[in-house]
Amino acid sequence: MPYRRIFFEKNQPFHIVSRAVEEKKIFEREEDCYRFLFQIYAANIGKPGLNLWKKDVIKVAKALLAGEEIPSGFVTKEHPPLVYILDFSLVVTHDHFYLVPNQENGVPLFMKKLNGGFAKYFNLKYGRKGALVGSRYKSIPVETEFQSDAVRRYVSIVNPLDVFRPNWRERGIEDWEKAYSFLESFQFSSFPENIGKRNSKIVAPQEIKEIYGLKLTNEEEYTQFVKKFLQQHLSSAQLFFLE
Repeated sequence: MPYRRIFFEKNQPFHIVSRAVEEKKIFEREEDCYRFLFQIYAANIGKPGLNLWKKDVIKVAKALLAGEEIPSGFVTKEHPPLVYILDFSLVVTHDHFYLVPNQENGVPLFMKKLNGGFAKYFNLKYGRKGALVGSRYKSIPVETEFQSDAVRRYVSIVNPLDVFRPNWRERGIEDWEKAYSFLESFQFSSFPENIGKRNSKIVAPQEIKEIYGLKLTNEEEYTQFVKKFLQQHLSSAQLFFLE
């Protein structure tokens, strides 16, 4: 089957999936996840600063998640955001983005800078060589409201649950309250933004989200939707217990 080139038109949302080679667990440690979040921010507007190995990048990544300004010297700004990130999640061996190009060729450039920069860090830290992420990331255009809702649910709810309980899709969820608590506290996805508990500098600002119909008119309504979703996926044993 011949390779089909994807044209990333500005203002066209996409679901992007990028996987590590050989299913390597690149997001197994928190410090690597925080470094990847920092790399997202840096790649989107420019490039990381010099001599970062001497600096507390994890602290800066946490500041970005908290919506705080970061000290100068960590990132060199070179251009407006290449993409607007609407949703994201890091899932042990891969990452998901629901994003919108903000510039021509914004998605390919962003992914190249992001994956290349993180690979350089990861290889140096763990003494390895070669590619870290597969050469082709998967990209799917999102063209309808139904698709948008499905992608957002998949990125910020379904995939983080794979971190919480890797076998939940087959066996169900044993405790939906614990599952919700995990989603709420899991820092490496956009779920905290979606329930109004966080306003990071990594995810697009609210005015951009509203353009694409992602305004949360009722955060409590969304929270109840998530809880209902979790309850619908309880394990057979738990459903029997509740009856």
